[in-house]
Amino acid sequence: MANNNALLGEVSMGATFLGGVTSAIASFAGGEAQKQMYDYQAGVAKLNAEISRQNETYATQVGEIQATQAGLQGAQRMGKIRAAQGASGLDVNSGSNKQVQDSQVEITKFDAAAIRSNAARTAYTYANQAVGFGAQANMDTVAGKNARMAGLIGVGSSLVGAAASVSSEWLRGNQLGMW
Repeated sequence: MANNNALLGEVSMGATFLGGVTSAIASFAGGEAQKQMYDYQAGVAKLNAEISRQNETYATQVGEIQATQAGLQGAQRMGKIRAAQGASGLDVNSGSNKQVQDSQVEITKFDAAAIRSNAARTAYTYANQAVGFGAQANMDTVAGKNARMAGLIGVGSSLVGAAASVSSEWLRGNQLGMW
């Protein structure tokens, strides 16, 4: 009977040890899986930041093109104004004719400035998005490192817990005279 009790005690200690090892493996795998998830999320955030920076550049370039187009359209309107004024037989360089031309120049400048301002506002929005995505990528990277560390701590904790349980079972079995 004592021999069977010793065998049962040894099987119990072995199962406790295997349970601790299994828990340690699960902690490690869980930590690594979380790290991979956070690394993926960091990669997505970095990609989104790059896209936002590209959009920022694109918005600025589009604004400049549109401002140039507005300037060309303004110059075309100015040409039509001067041609119409010249066809009337009046001096195009003085009086109300000159004031109309000056007004057209100011309207063209205002249009171009408004276009550039809107483009700058859009570019600024993209720049802020890029900063936010960059910060998210950094946080995800840190979270991944922390998840890995938590997994490793879980490994250690599981192994220490298993060792303590096996030791406790051995002491108990020894006190009961199992071996």
